[in-house]
Amino acid sequence: MKDFIEWSDTLSVGVEEIDEQHKGLAAMVNEMSVAIDGGWGKEARDQILVRLIEYTRVHFATEESLMSISSYAGLKIHKKQHENLIEIVKSYVKKYDEDPNASSYDLLFFLKKWLVDHIMKDDKAMGDYLVKVGTAKTKSKARKSLLGWLGSLFGFGNRG
Repeated sequence: MKDFIEWSDTLSVGVEEIDEQHKGLAAMVNEMSVAIDGGWGKEARDQILVRLIEYTRVHFATEESLMSISSYAGLKIHKKQHENLIEIVKSYVKKYDEDPNASSYDLLFFLKKWLVDHIMKDDKAMGDYLVKVGTAKTKSKARKSLLGWLGSLFGFGNRG
C-alpha cells in the first residue's frame, strides 16, 4: 500500500535531526490516512491528532531553537507560520468535537499540502542556512554538529 505522504530525499532539508522529525510527522499523517481509510472512527482519529499536535510542537521548538541559536533572519516569519498551523489544526479539532461525523479528509489533505509546501520552501531555506553556518549536524557528517558548534563557540568539547 502506498503511503499518503511518501518520504524521499527531495523532502530532505539536509539537517539530520529535522529530517528525522519530518519523517515522524509524515508517518503520523500516514497513520491518520490509514485510520480514516480503515474506518477507525473518531476515537482513533482524536488519539492520532493529539499525538500529532504534541509531536509538532516539539518539532517546531527544535527548528525554532536552531534558528535562534544561529541568528536565522527568517525566524520571526517561520515561527508565525508554525503558530498559524497550530491554530488551524486546533480549529479542525474543535470542528470534530462539535461534529463527530465530520469528514477527516479535509484535515488530511490540508496537512499533506502544508507539510510538503512548508518543507520544500521554508524549511529547505532554513536547512541551507543552518548547514552553511555549521549549526546543525548533516547527514554527510562533514559539517559541525550543534554540540560541536556550541563547543567551538564557548571553548569546550568536540571542535567539530
